[in-house]
Amino acid sequence: MRMPGFRYPSDVASALARRVSGVVDASVRVAYIKQTLRELGAAQSAEVLSIVAAHVEARDPEFERLLLAITVALAEQDAAELKREVVDEAIDRGFEEVARMLIGRLDSDELEDDELPVPDFGLGRPLTLGERKAIARKNDRDLIARVLRDPHPDVIRILLGNPCVTEDDIVRLCARRPVSVEVLREISRSTKWVVRYRVKLALVKNPLTPLEVGLQLAPHLARQHAREISDSPELDQALRDACLQRLRRRTTLH
Repeated sequence: MRMPGFRYPSDVASALARRVSGVVDASVRVAYIKQTLRELGAAQSAEVLSIVAAHVEARDPEFERLLLAITVALAEQDAAELKREVVDEAIDRGFEEVARMLIGRLDSDELEDDELPVPDFGLGRPLTLGERKAIARKNDRDLIARVLRDPHPDVIRILLGNPCVTEDDIVRLCARRPVSVEVLREISRSTKWVVRYRVKLALVKNPLTPLEVGLQLAPHLARQHAREISDSPELDQALRDACLQRLRRRTTLH
């Protein structure tokens, strides 16, 4: 299905970039993009995403906002099937960079998290998952400091919506090692926090961040930070190469 009035994927991409730029609420942008991608179908969505990625390489701010909305939309759990279909279409059509950006490596399975300890809440016994979720909703800074160390993504998902949580909290959480891979993935899905530059940077710089998340966020980095990533021996080579390629393209454009 093609968007009414638009014949080519490039027209669809440009129209989406303009529309997304006019929406202030990040969650509304993501919901709109997710519905639009479903209407477009996997094949055209893969084409549109390849065009969007090319515009992002040229540092077009409208397309940068659109790419972030697309990757967050496809990272949501109810979009898992659509994401798989888009990846399959991207691979079939030769858009390997698009597929790699969405799922990381094309030739390896995702590693499982190691067992991480649940924080001690000072009650003399381990808390149930339900109790930890309840604590994550409380407006108590002392408790929040403990909940930030919880390895369960469901607890962190609740915490991310807590109004007492600050950007500094989230940046520290993104930089933590060891940390649950699924916790980092949950942060990358948060429309409230992933739009913050410091959060994006902290996610990309953490070697425990899933590769596909790093590849999705790397196009949004400033030049000096892209250079830092490209020079970092602790980060995945594919991520370093993506940042290096980005720097080279920008040098060519200038």
